[in-house]
Amino acid sequence: MPLLLLLHGSGGDERSWDPGLEALQEAMAQGRLPSMAAVAPASGTSWWVDGRDAVESAVIGDLLPHVQRDLGLGRAGGLVVAGFSMGGYGAVRYALRYPDLFDGAIAMSSALYDDLPPPGSSARSSGAFGTPFDEGRWRERNYPALLDAYRGSGRRVPFFIAAGDGDWNEPAGWRFNTEVQSLRLFERLTKEIGGPGRMRVDAGGHDWGFWRPMFLEGLRYLLKDPGRGDRRS
Repeated sequence: MPLLLLLHGSGGDERSWDPGLEALQEAMAQGRLPSMAAVAPASGTSWWVDGRDAVESAVIGDLLPHVQRDLGLGRAGGLVVAGFSMGGYGAVRYALRYPDLFDGAIAMSSALYDDLPPPGSSARSSGAFGTPFDEGRWRERNYPALLDAYRGSGRRVPFFIAAGDGDWNEPAGWRFNTEVQSLRLFERLTKEIGGPGRMRVDAGGHDWGFWRPMFLEGLRYLLKDPGRGDRRS
């Protein structure tokens, strides 16, 4: 049975994924998706990294081993990480940093920045990257810093990346918008590194009206086994 690790957005908790879980249960009941299990941890505005709290270490080192070992989930069925907004940042980071652990990633309306985050981003105010915000710490943990090691790992995690064309228009400039940054990530992962992936820019905003259909589409794409042959035995 597949196991989903679901990462919420800034300021959220485990209930933030309730609309997505409702959509998943409906799809499974109707036979549109196979049975699967999901775990949705809560982390506030942690950016899913080891910052004020050791969130990444807790998720990767404690939570997932417990779920997989003690509950017997996510072994033969595979493990998929999915996130929206700040959770999309976390999903991308985890899949790139731990490619042997994850079998797929869904990143929706992700708070991605291939350089420094804009002035209004909670990455600067949350303490996740230092208080005050530490540019060096951000760059060390941001996804571009992970690409060389990911490329060298030989593992290619399938990615489903989605952004709405009506999402937040960042006052600091359109280059920070989710659709722009999501496309830059997609190009790097698929065109530059050559991994499997699918990109969706569709009508929608930064909410479950957009995330619900994208989440289900992402699961359908990943569970069709795109590029799983790249997994090392």
